[in-house]
Amino acid sequence: MDSGLDSLLDFPLFYPIRHAFAEGKPIDEIPKTLAKDYLYSNPEILVTLLGSHDDGRFMSEKGATIAGLKLANAFVLTTRGVPQLYYGDEIAMEGGDEPTTRGDFPGGFAGDKRNAFSVGGRTKEQQELFEYIRRLITLRRELEPLRTGRLVNLYVSEQQYAYARTERSGVVVIVINNENDASTIEFDVSRIASSGVFMDQLGVSGPVQIKDGKMRVSLPKRSAAIFVR
Repeated sequence: MDSGLDSLLDFPLFYPIRHAFAEGKPIDEIPKTLAKDYLYSNPEILVTLLGSHDDGRFMSEKGATIAGLKLANAFVLTTRGVPQLYYGDEIAMEGGDEPTTRGDFPGGFAGDKRNAFSVGGRTKEQQELFEYIRRLITLRRELEPLRTGRLVNLYVSEQQYAYARTERSGVVVIVINNENDASTIEFDVSRIASSGVFMDQLGVSGPVQIKDGKMRVSLPKRSAAIFVR
């Protein structure tokens, strides 16, 4: 059927993202959902999102934490699709339903008690989150594979997920640990790289050497790493 629409909001992926990173449910539902991309004529232009004015903010989801919000943004800004960032999520604004989900961003108008558009108007935790998301956006802008690369699943378990974005210009490997404990995983990367040292661009992991076509990655609890050669 020709709907006349070029793209859609990717709600089938929206719910596994919220369940995994806010509620701590198994992360493997995300790649299971991505496996159904064949249903779309062009999944690369589906709009990925964590929340919106209609669906409640991520931080109002049951069990949501700043750590989970970081992981959710790390995934959305490195997976396939066109990421949509909802205002206020960069400072962990809350709002479970209308009208609170459409609350004003603090600052920008005369008489506002604080101005979160400036560093001085953010808490230490909010500033850390803000900088983390800005770093992810910078990496997406600088690394072509994160924008246009083919998505390749490398490793999936209940709370760990590793995948790559591959392009002629290079390869980026993303590893996510959604567990509340540190974790070490090893997975085959021979399809995308046979050798080399990969460096984490988020400063969470040390350098990783590919050996016998495999990467062995150790991550702290609830963290993500973005590796480039």
